[in-house]
Amino acid sequence: MPEMLQGKDKILLFRKYIDRDKAAAKLVFQTEHTFSYSRELESIVTKDGTVVQVGELESAVSISAIQAKDDPVREMLEDAVKSGSRLEVWEVTVDEDLRDDDGKYPAVYCQGYLDSWENPANVEEQSNIESNLVVELEPQTGMATLTEEQEQAVQYAFTDTVPESENDNGNGDDDEEETP
Repeated sequence: MPEMLQGKDKILLFRKYIDRDKAAAKLVFQTEHTFSYSRELESIVTKDGTVVQVGELESAVSISAIQAKDDPVREMLEDAVKSGSRLEVWEVTVDEDLRDDDGKYPAVYCQGYLDSWENPANVEEQSNIESNLVVELEPQTGMATLTEEQEQAVQYAFTDTVPESENDNGNGDDDEEETP
């Protein structure tokens, strides 16, 4: 029986296009995002019946998050909308059942520009972030690698109750000195 995919398992990672030598990073406290695809369809009535003229694919990613204090990704995104910087965005489905043998997760990748930045601050709620990325060209699907830091940003992993040195099957950690 098919299992439902949870929205919480889909995260967004961001990077400025000019910073391709750095790893992408997660905006903290993401609450919702929508990856949307649309195209205009024009119905043309002919003497033989109606035909449809298909327009180009348009894509966008709407982003909502609770604003975190001192989040460098939030600062980078806000700067990107102000400066008109091109961004790279990955929607990664972090679901262990979908992880492949190489440890990669299903992902959608695109490049584009933020066309808006809103920071509503309701007196009774947390300060929020809302933005919209307009995608250039067509988003691509594939498998994405998460660095250890990115995986920790998603959620910490289960840790056993015994010290890590006892839980490594005798392989020893490179950072620790072995005693004779």
